[in-house]
Amino acid sequence: MYKSIQVEDFDFSVFPEISSQKVREYKERNGNKLIKIQDYLLDRKNTLSVDKITENLFLDIKPDIFLSHSHADEDDVIRLAVLIEKELNLSVFIDSCVWGDAFKLLRKIDNKYCLKGDTFNYHIRNHTTSNVFMILNSALHRIIDNCEAFVFLGTDKSIPITDTFEDEKYLSSPWIYSELQFAKLVRRTKPRQISLESTDINLRESAAFDSAVDFAYSIPTTDAILSNHKLKRWIECSQNDYINRSLHPLDVLYKTISHR
Repeated sequence: MYKSIQVEDFDFSVFPEISSQKVREYKERNGNKLIKIQDYLLDRKNTLSVDKITENLFLDIKPDIFLSHSHADEDDVIRLAVLIEKELNLSVFIDSCVWGDAFKLLRKIDNKYCLKGDTFNYHIRNHTTSNVFMILNSALHRIIDNCEAFVFLGTDKSIPITDTFEDEKYLSSPWIYSELQFAKLVRRTKPRQISLESTDINLRESAAFDSAVDFAYSIPTTDAILSNHKLKRWIECSQNDYINRSLHPLDVLYKTISHR
C-alpha cells in the first residue's frame, strides 16, 4: 500500500447519479459463488482447509483502491466504485463484497457441524465463527497490502458513537477498526504508476448483523484526509486529465489530499 486516506464526510448524493440497476449488477457480478463444503474438506469428514477457503472466496487481487466503509453505506459505496471504474478506469475493491460469500460459507458450516436437533451448539458455533472471521480478516489485510490507495469513507453510520465520551468520536465496527489499524501499520510502497509530470510527489462493519452490545474503538489515523467535496472534484478533474493523458488519476488524488 502506498497511501491511506480518510474521507471524513462521505455523501454520495452530490455525485452524478448511478442507478439502482447498476448497483444490483455490481452485486451480482461479485456475489454469485456457489458454496460447497466438500470443496474445502481435507479429510472428507470435518477438517476444512484454510488455503482452499482463501483460494475460493478471496482472490489474491491487487486493486488500485480499497474502499473501507460501513455495511449500512454499501449501496452508495458501490455507486462510488462504479463511478470511479467507469470514469477513471481504476480497479476498486469493496470490502463488503466478500462478506456475502463468507456468511454463505459460515451458514453451510453451521448447518452441517453445529446444528444439534433444532438448536445450534454454542461452543462449536463460536469455534467455527471465530475461524471464518479470522480467515476473512487475514484476507482483507492481504488485499490492503496489495492495493495502492486505502480509502476509508467516514459517515454517521461508520462512525456512529459520538458525544458519548467527552465529545470524542469512536468506531463501533471491529472490522473497520481492524482495516484502519492495519492500514496504519502496513508497509508503504512506491506508487505503481507515476506520470512524468508528477515526479515531485512527496513519497512519504462491518458485520452484517445487529448486536445487543456495542464496543467503542478509537479511530486509527490515516496518512491523509479528504473532504467529500474534494473527492468529487478529484473524480471530475481526473476524468479530464485521464482523457488528455496528462496525469494518472491516482497522481491527481495524491496532489488533492491533505496530509496530517
